[in-house]
Amino acid sequence: MPFPWQAAHPQLEAELVRQFVSMLQLSILQSFIAIPLFGVLMYGHAPGWRILCWVGMFLLMQLLFARLVYRFRRYAHTQDQVFRHYQALRQLMLFSALVWSMMMWFMFPQEEGPYRIVVVLWLAGGFAAVCLLLAPCRDLHLTFFVGYWVYPLYRFHCEGTLLYSALLVGAVIFILVQWEFLSSFNPLLRDTVRLRERNAVVLRRLQDLYAESAAKRELLEQRRQMLQQAAEQMHLLADSDVLTGCLNQRALRCRMAELDQSDAGPWSLAMLDLDEFKQVNDRFGHLVGDQVLQQAAKHIASCLEAWMTLARYGGEEFVVLAPGLAPEGLAERMEAVRLRLAQAQLDGLPEGYAQTVSIGVAGQPPLNGSQQALLQADAALYRAKASGRNRVCLWNAEPERGQAG
Repeated sequence: MPFPWQAAHPQLEAELVRQFVSMLQLSILQSFIAIPLFGVLMYGHAPGWRILCWVGMFLLMQLLFARLVYRFRRYAHTQDQVFRHYQALRQLMLFSALVWSMMMWFMFPQEEGPYRIVVVLWLAGGFAAVCLLLAPCRDLHLTFFVGYWVYPLYRFHCEGTLLYSALLVGAVIFILVQWEFLSSFNPLLRDTVRLRERNAVVLRRLQDLYAESAAKRELLEQRRQMLQQAAEQMHLLADSDVLTGCLNQRALRCRMAELDQSDAGPWSLAMLDLDEFKQVNDRFGHLVGDQVLQQAAKHIASCLEAWMTLARYGGEEFVVLAPGLAPEGLAERMEAVRLRLAQAQLDGLPEGYAQTVSIGVAGQPPLNGSQQALLQADAALYRAKASGRNRVCLWNAEPERGQAG
């Protein structure tokens, strides 16, 4: 990562890198003019081939810097690209500091005390490397200062000549220029750090609010589910018969009212009554009677389609509602119900005891709707009872269907 403090605000730090690269580009243009002049003053007495090597190395390093800056300008669009290209610039700066330290020794191999000079220059290069790691805005400028001014200051300390006095003045001017440069850049860094601290406080507050809102949302969701379950339970209790689990009479009348108001076409209903059910209660008890009702409801439901409605009308009476089915079709289905109950051995009853059922079937009349259909089905049921029970009768049809029991 290019900055030691980079963590929470990569967008701001990427902008700082872009500004630093802009300043670096300006420094490269300035160095093409200033550094050769300083080099002539410093190394003018050196052999010509050494000066050519120094100039070639200088041009190579500057071209490498210019190439990296160009690639940064052209390709560094996203934050990851900015930091990746800046890492290459940092590495080149570190390499440049080491190269210029070695070039100082290369240009003065015969000077008195060369080992002392080498030690000083390598320490200066290490100091420049530390600067590279700690403060990105000072990388290039401290490298130039270390590479070009440590040795002249050392010579000035040893000899005090006019040439090195002039170089010392130039060093002071250079430092002042760089100080002005840094003074315009460092406030931006300080503002960035302060902004990061404020943003961290705001972020922590937002995280706390989010956690609090998440807990409240979870609590509201739990209460909503509890209310929904309670509403479903109340709806189930309001529409269901507690004993058999079928719809009750209230729910049946609601379904029939919906059919009256819709254009669903013809529909039919059947009214079923368990034969001699009072004798079951009297002989075997009401608990057995309740078991018989439950089992009878299951047998009836097993013979119906999913779109048919089964409801307990009251006592031992059941009603089957069949929208879209003609009375004749429902009568055939009720015949299957009659046979199934007559052949079933219900729990609680003695072996061989058949619990039969009488059924009356009616269709939707042209007038008075479902209420008239209930009256007609009840009349057909009465006819089935009067004809000997254990049979299916259609309204206005043959009184007897099936076998008398």
